[in-house]
Amino acid sequence: MRSTIWHVPDGMTSAKAEKEANRQAALFEEKLKTGMALYDGNTTFGEYAEQWVKNHQCAGKTKDGYQELMKRIQPALGHIRLSKLQPHHLEAFYQNLAEKGINQRGNYAISEKLPLLLKAEHLTYDKLAAASGISSFTVSTAVHGKHVSFQTAQKISKALKKPVEAVFTLHKNENPLSANCIMHYHRLISAILSKAEQEQLVVRNVARLAEKPRVIHKEAAYLDDEQAKQFLSLILEEPDIRIKSALLLLLFTGMRREELCGLSWSDLDESSQLVHIYRSSQYRPHMGELEGPTKNPSSVRAIKIPLFVVQTLKEYHAWWTSQQIAFGKEWQGKLQRLFIQENGSPINPDTINYWLEKFLRKHNFPHITPHSLRHTFATLNISNGVDIRTLQSLTGHAQASTLVNTYSHAIKSRQAAACDALEEVLTGNLAAEKQA
Repeated sequence: MRSTIWHVPDGMTSAKAEKEANRQAALFEEKLKTGMALYDGNTTFGEYAEQWVKNHQCAGKTKDGYQELMKRIQPALGHIRLSKLQPHHLEAFYQNLAEKGINQRGNYAISEKLPLLLKAEHLTYDKLAAASGISSFTVSTAVHGKHVSFQTAQKISKALKKPVEAVFTLHKNENPLSANCIMHYHRLISAILSKAEQEQLVVRNVARLAEKPRVIHKEAAYLDDEQAKQFLSLILEEPDIRIKSALLLLLFTGMRREELCGLSWSDLDESSQLVHIYRSSQYRPHMGELEGPTKNPSSVRAIKIPLFVVQTLKEYHAWWTSQQIAFGKEWQGKLQRLFIQENGSPINPDTINYWLEKFLRKHNFPHITPHSLRHTFATLNISNGVDIRTLQSLTGHAQASTLVNTYSHAIKSRQAAACDALEEVLTGNLAAEKQA
C-alpha cells in the first residue's frame, strides 16, 4: 500500500479544497502507474535506479546496455539510501572498477576435447544444444575450438556431466576496465540522479561533485590514403560476393554496421547510384535480430556510390536470388535484406565483424573494425576538402561538433594546407614584385 498526504492551505474554501484534493489524488495515481510514487526517505538508490531504467524511453539496445551496467552498480551502490548517497561512494566505486581482474569481457573458454567427447557420448550438435539450452550454432563454435563465454562453457560441461575444467581451458582477463568504460557507469548514475533531483527526491546530483574518470582522448583508428588503396585492391579480389559487397559499402559510404545490416534492396537506386539509409538492424538477446530506427533523425540519408560498386551489388543480387530459388518455401528473406544468412534471415551485425576479421587474416592486413572504415570514410573526405556540414549529412552525425572533435587530425591537416596556400599566395606576390 502507498499513500500520500496533501495539506489544505489556510483560507482555502471547502469546494476548492475538494477540487484540489481530487487533482492531487489523480497526480499521485499517475505517479503510481509509472513507479515514481514508490519512494520516500528510506528508498535506496538501487530501488530508484531499477525503476528509472525500466521507465526510461530509449532504444532497446541502449536499455540492454543500461541493464548490463546495473549488474555492477546494484551490488556496489544499490543498498545506499538515495538521500544518503555521497560523492565519495561513487569515487570508491569507480576506483574498484579500475582494479585488475574486474573486467570480465576478455574472459573466454576454449576446448580441444569436445569433438572426442561428443563422439564418445554419441551426441549430435542438436542434442547437445537441447541438453545445454544453447543454440546449435554456439555448440558448433565451441566444437570447432573457437572462443566461447564462461557461461556457455559451464552449460555445455553441465550437459556432459563433467567439471568445466575437464572440458574447457579457461582464459581470464586480468585487465581493469578502461577509463572510457568507467565513464559509461558515471554517465548512467548521473542521469539517474538528475531525474531524482528534478523530482526533488535528492537535494543535488552528487555525481556532478564526484571526481570523474580521466578519459584520454584517442584519435579514431583509420586507414590512410595508401592503406585504403591497398585495402580496396584486396576487396576487389575477394571471391565471397557477400563479404566483397559489404566491405565496399562500408568503405564508400561510411555507414554504421547496424545501418548496413538494415539495408533492403528497395533502398538502392541504381540509376542515381544512391544508397538510402532509413533503418538499422540490432541484435538483442533472446529476441534475435530486430529492425529499429537509425541512431538519430540526422542518420536518415542518401549516399552516392561509385558505378563499379553498383555493378558489384548487381552481381551480389544474382547470388541472392539464386539462394532464394534454392531454398524455395524455406526461404526466410521476406524483409528483402541485402545481407543475409544462407536461408535469407537477417544477419547479426556481429557477423560483419566476423567477415572483416576473416578477410584481414587471409591477407595479413593490420587489424581494423567496421567502425574504422567509417572513420576512414570521414578522414579521407575531410583530407580531400569536403566541408564539415556536408560530411555531417553523409555520416549522419547529430552534431557537427562530434565530427570536429573526432577528426581533429584531418582538420588540422587541412588547416595546415590552407595556411601553406595563403603563404604561397602572399609571399609569391611579394617575390614577383621584387623581381619586377
